Amino acid sequence: MSENGIIKYLLLLASMPLLVACHGEQLPQENRHSLVDVDGMHLYKDEVDLVLAANPRADSAEFVDEYIERWATEQLFYSKAADNVASMPEIESMIESYRRSLILNIYQSKLVEQHLQPTISQVEVNRFYEDNKALFDADESLFKGLLLVLPAKAPNLNKVRKWCVDMNSEALEEIETYSAENALVYEYLMDRWYPFTDVVKHTPLTEFQLMERLSRKKTIEFKEDGKVYFVCSDTILREGDTLPVELVSAEINELLLNSRRADFIKRKKKDLLEEAKAKGIIKFNNQQNVTDNITEK
Repeated sequence: MSENGIIKYLLLLASMPLLVACHGEQLPQENRHSLVDVDGMHLYKDEVDLVLAANPRADSAEFVDEYIERWATEQLFYSKAADNVASMPEIESMIESYRRSLILNIYQSKLVEQHLQPTISQVEVNRFYEDNKALFDADESLFKGLLLVLPAKAPNLNKVRKWCVDMNSEALEEIETYSAENALVYEYLMDRWYPFTDVVKHTPLTEFQLMERLSRKKTIEFKEDGKVYFVCSDTILREGDTLPVELVSAEINELLLNSRRADFIKRKKKDLLEEAKAKGIIKFNNQQNVTDNITEK
């Protein structure tokens, strides 16, 4: 675990009673019933009651016993850790740094939520897509179409061949009806992009063999092991091809939103600095001399 991870963990352990107590009204100290005392640290009944209320399905007796034991163990472990960590000033500095970061992140999130319109237009998405197509290469082959596996002696195979070639709405309805009675495998893969491997796994061919055949003909048919395979492609994207905009719109939207948030916070910080200068809140003492000295070094 990293040092930051350790600090966050220790902070969580140390704050467990506070986290529990904040869910309800704090009782006066003299009226609270302590369930366990670990070197002066108390776990109170009202705190456990709140935890129980948040876990209504838990077996009360067993849950309380386990919770008390876990709490006591964590307090002991924290005390042991604190006794064995040599550089406390360094830890305090790390805790303060984490605290500052947490406060800043919460404040920035509130600013963005209150003042920034979280909407990216499709025009903006399309513009970014057109300007940055190199960022959106497919990392695997994708497929839209149909897969149909039939017994070799299935009826009306000539009709199936025609439907697979036509691939219009009427043909698709015929294929669906026919498949319900005759198909060993029927995969409708027209509603979105599917990994090409989803098709390959239902055939005896390798990915290369199937792709090579479909590159010559959109609808292919072959027989093997007493089965007839129909693979009817509507559209195929090969690995490395540019992904269509509909597949990356959500990603682009998030990229643009993050950029907009960053620009917004940058402007807020600049405005805050300029306002502080104007009000005399911030003063640069002998700034030119300091700059000269730094430059000379």
